Amino acid sequence: MPAVATSPAPASLPESGPDAAHALATERAWCREALLRVSRTFALNIRCLSGRMLESVRLAYLLCRAADALEDSWPGPAPEMRARFDALIAALHGDAASAASLAAGATAQGPRADLAVLGRLPTLLKVLGALAADDAADVRLCVQTMALGMRRYAGRAAERGAREPYLDDDAELHDYCYVVAGCVGEMLTRLVSRGLADDTVARYERRLALAPVVGEALQLTNILLDWPVDLRGGRCHVPRTWLERHGLSPRDLIAPSSAARELSLRLAGLAHAALDRVPDYMDTLPTSEHRYRLFCLLPTLWARASLDLSLSRQDFHSRAYRPRLTRPSILWQAALGVLAHGRHGATRRVLGRRALTPA
Repeated sequence: MPAVATSPAPASLPESGPDAAHALATERAWCREALLRVSRTFALNIRCLSGRMLESVRLAYLLCRAADALEDSWPGPAPEMRARFDALIAALHGDAASAASLAAGATAQGPRADLAVLGRLPTLLKVLGALAADDAADVRLCVQTMALGMRRYAGRAAERGAREPYLDDDAELHDYCYVVAGCVGEMLTRLVSRGLADDTVARYERRLALAPVVGEALQLTNILLDWPVDLRGGRCHVPRTWLERHGLSPRDLIAPSSAARELSLRLAGLAHAALDRVPDYMDTLPTSEHRYRLFCLLPTLWARASLDLSLSRQDFHSRAYRPRLTRPSILWQAALGVLAHGRHGATRRVLGRRALTPA
């Protein structure tokens, strides 16, 4: 993660009047710039959105990155990690002292981009409070769900140590995907559905039920792509039961072996299966909802192509870096998405294909 320059957040924003409007505009501008520092592809993808969806989703992403920082970038004993997650949850519900304390502690940790976002927590929460009440409630519920789940897994991992798998079995793998990504799909669905004309209760309920699979598809893809880096950093998301079946330890997964290759293929199979269900979710969205449909379609196309790229390399899991699509490949997928997003059948066909990246 690149280092970024940080500046101290103001203690508070004015409550009303021209100064309040100016302060809010300043903080929103900081959010736009921060997104570019902490994201590569999402900063491209979010440009599909506009208006209240853009403002809500951008802020939600930054708050989720703040939660990520507690899991990924601020290690410590289990009680301290759990206490920091508790402080984040309290801050989400209006505890200004917890927000200020957490922000100050994050700033003291160093100039990592995700910690810099956490360091601006008080003002991010001010921006959250400026959203429409229903939208703010959706964002708050999502970040709380994520923080509670991360608290459970990160706290346990701190007790176990880096040599142990982060997850125990298939059930925990799917649960972890839900708490770090599936709940985001639910939040996005609630946000977009609030603005859909002529929606029906049945269609909304089906859309909401399918929403977590979109997040799971992307999270499973990220787990696979981050395999080489995460394992070298002491974190293994391959479930313990998978390893035991092959008599492996987490460190064995970065050595060239047929067993490690088999497990990477198994994980990719789960990711592909989840991606296969994304068209069902897309079918619940009217084709007239161009911006949000493209917002959903692009990352799934990039995920599919990234899986193909990774598994085309027999030794992918033993390399020391995350495989990345080239810029031409990203743009190729984006072009396919632009052409297909406005029709249900075309969307289903483009997502059902494999090896979409040109040679």
